[in-house]
Amino acid sequence: MIMLKAYRYRLYPTSEQETLFRQTVGCCRFVYNLCLDQRKLERHRSNPRRLTAYDQISELTDLKAEAPWLREVPHHALCQAIIDLDKAFKKFFAGAGFPKFRKRGDRNSFRYPDPKQFKPKQGRIFLPKAGWVTWVQHCPMDGKPKAATVSREADCWYVSIQCEMEVDEPRPNLGPAVGIDIGVAKPLTLSTGEVIELPRSTEQGRHKLAALQRKVARKTKGSRNQARARLAVARFQARLARRRKDAAHKATTRIAKSHGVIVIENLMVRNMTASAAGTVEQPGRNVAAKSGLNRSILDVAPYQIRSMLEYKAAWYGSRVIAVNPAFTSQMCRVCGSIHPDNRTSQASFVCRECGHEDNADLNAATNILRLGLKTGGRPGVACESNRAGGRKQERRAARRGSSVLQGRESSRRLLMHERGPSTLTDSGVHRIG
Repeated sequence: MIMLKAYRYRLYPTSEQETLFRQTVGCCRFVYNLCLDQRKLERHRSNPRRLTAYDQISELTDLKAEAPWLREVPHHALCQAIIDLDKAFKKFFAGAGFPKFRKRGDRNSFRYPDPKQFKPKQGRIFLPKAGWVTWVQHCPMDGKPKAATVSREADCWYVSIQCEMEVDEPRPNLGPAVGIDIGVAKPLTLSTGEVIELPRSTEQGRHKLAALQRKVARKTKGSRNQARARLAVARFQARLARRRKDAAHKATTRIAKSHGVIVIENLMVRNMTASAAGTVEQPGRNVAAKSGLNRSILDVAPYQIRSMLEYKAAWYGSRVIAVNPAFTSQMCRVCGSIHPDNRTSQASFVCRECGHEDNADLNAATNILRLGLKTGGRPGVACESNRAGGRKQERRAARRGSSVLQGRESSRRLLMHERGPSTLTDSGVHRIG
């Protein structure tokens, strides 16, 4: 079995190397946008020719003659930007959205696709045109390096090295099945009664972020002071993102190791976090409440948790099943009756049919588990851990309009979670029920 695994390390470039990295990011963005514009123009011609990545890569030499500053950056990084555009068009023809122009700050990264171009050693790594760059290799790499991606977060530079390794087929995980309810007040509630807390943004943190953003607005546009203020905002947001990602990694690793079948909700996060209807002249209803709900949902990062569970389940022999979340919070796990008034509050569930009282999140997690075991991940009912197939099913549902309704239902359900407290604490575990 061939497995790909990425290792991420912190880089400490010199000022000259950092300038080269920034320049490479800008050149890759320029080439990407230029090739995208070229393809768009070809589509509107009377006799369009089908451009491929190899056609556009072959024109890089002529482009460098017109723009000599492109010669200062690694050639293969520019080629990889064109290949990324070609992949974006292939996804578009498969049903995804049309490729968009990259803006400054959207993707502060570039890739070396050939392992011959970089040489990792203890304490430093060789990168084309940059030379030997100091890095901190906090853990050893397993497998054969295949590609390296240099990225920037705030004022920190990182390199991610993708390695290919041959491992034995993992033994089937014989752990018990578990259902996971993703919420806002309680990020992860397991059907076993366990609640996994994740770091959350606090009122104090939001005030600090707002204060930093006000400093940016008060500075002269384009000045160095404004650049420093923007950097302070980026550092603060990157620190919070690292905390969330670290806690999510720890939680998903423990779940994937301990359970053989993991049933999660197939949440339409994009629809759930859509802005409230309305315009500036005629604002919609509950705009502020919807904005706060969207912030809380993105704070939990449901798609990131699902993505981590999917690839870690393959490592540990587990299986991930995603089910439709509709009515899982309104259904009684004892008698199966569904009523919108069954959930009396964020934490309480009282069945109007049989009188069963339970914790609302625990009841939903149990229903999710039961639905996943009942369907077994069959197509059309539940989508198993297959990203391509899952996206196709989502697109089909979107054409019928059901994904929008599902997103609204999930968003309405999570609005009840918003009533719970949000605290920025270290990840912890407690039990309910």
